[in-house]
Amino acid sequence: MNEDGFKKLYPKALIVDDELDTCLLLGMLLKKFGIPSLKVHTLADGFEKLVSEKPQLIFLDNNLPDGTGIERIEAFRKVLPNSKLVMITAISSLREQALALGADGFIEKPLDIRKIQSVLM
Repeated sequence: MNEDGFKKLYPKALIVDDELDTCLLLGMLLKKFGIPSLKVHTLADGFEKLVSEKPQLIFLDNNLPDGTGIERIEAFRKVLPNSKLVMITAISSLREQALALGADGFIEKPLDIRKIQSVLM
């Protein structure tokens, strides 16, 4: 899929991760695919942006200063059931649980451009 195709599918993305490097890397990769992104560093800010901005694509880290992303998947899903939600974490053992709770994808850190592109398809 080309840049225009990704942008039509995902006019806006939300990145919820407390690691600045991860936010910058993911934001740059999404920009390369033509997808603008918002970046926040806590679950509370993520939920606020979820409600106000209604992104079509959400990248949710697990370990955040105010809780775990895995515990908020269902709440995020309830607000935006049609948005694509991707869990990003270094804890590979959370894959099945994240998918069972409603995540559409799972990317293990460190991030890789091929993994990111594959969840966008």
